[in-house]
Amino acid sequence: MAAILVVLHHATLIPQEARFLGYQPLHSFFFPGHMGVEFFFVLSGFIIMHAHADDLGRPERLGGYLWRRISRIFVPYWIVLAVLVPMYLLTGMGTADKRDWSYIAMSAFLVPQTSQPVLGVAWTLTHEVLFYAIFALCILSRRLLPIMMGVWISLILVNQYVWNLPFPGSFLLSLYNVLFILGIGCAWLLRRVTVPRAGLVLALGLAVVVTSWVLELSMQVRWDAQRFLFGASSVLIILGMAELERSGRLRVPSWLVLGGAASYGIYLVHAVVQSLILNATFRTAVGGMVPDWALFAALVVVPVAVGLAFHRVAEKPAIALFRALRPGHLAVWSRPRLLKGSA
Repeated sequence: MAAILVVLHHATLIPQEARFLGYQPLHSFFFPGHMGVEFFFVLSGFIIMHAHADDLGRPERLGGYLWRRISRIFVPYWIVLAVLVPMYLLTGMGTADKRDWSYIAMSAFLVPQTSQPVLGVAWTLTHEVLFYAIFALCILSRRLLPIMMGVWISLILVNQYVWNLPFPGSFLLSLYNVLFILGIGCAWLLRRVTVPRAGLVLALGLAVVVTSWVLELSMQVRWDAQRFLFGASSVLIILGMAELERSGRLRVPSWLVLGGAASYGIYLVHAVVQSLILNATFRTAVGGMVPDWALFAALVVVPVAVGLAFHRVAEKPAIALFRALRPGHLAVWSRPRLLKGSA
């Protein structure tokens, strides 16, 4: 569902370019769908802490942790880049920097830059990799976790409200990084307590989503407040759903399990597919004949379908192959089971 929210956001955002519609379709109603990114950040912090809590303070497990993180993030990402980069190099599509080899190399390894990576949506992955690196230090020493998270969140708040640092400080201390820490807090809490009235907690989280959506559409909430509202709603939704599933009160249909497993693939390919649809539409006479609602539907349905196919055909087998190639000296990795799907 979070992945589809992001697809809806970009189906609203990308068509407003002058070479396409020149405005946002459907009265910009789905623009707040970018809150799916905030949910993903909180969820990522939750999953990593839940999956690797027993690895904290055990340096011998660092190799397995890094191997799984690299396979989960980089392998599908590199497959998409293997298609996208030749398109830029051979067709002249995109801006000139997308054909600069140093820029391409930094994008491939998710090195933070002042501009977006070659694959635009990968800006979120640079934050993800930063979080993985910091969590890796906590695997080396368990006592570092509360210290590092406390210091990190304090510096982020100082940077946001007292002293704004230029890049790379603005990246290291971005307010987005707070969301990972909130996710860690969710996992820590669920390991220690039972969430009371989990259904009510989930309903409250969804109510905050609706409220935040309305406030953003009416432009009644600042950028920083949006991050906190979306972060709070994500925390409530994750706590409520995890407790409902753990207690056996939530059964996830198989088609939603598949959608969840494919969510990263959908996220990686959707904007590229949307751009291709828009270019194909507006470089021909078809552009002026397609109603906004039909174009918007195509910009949602087709990328999701391509993302599902990408997951089945490329992402899933490539990750399995990469993990099978793990060097023998890496420690055997294990994790408790709470939620269905892949971490």
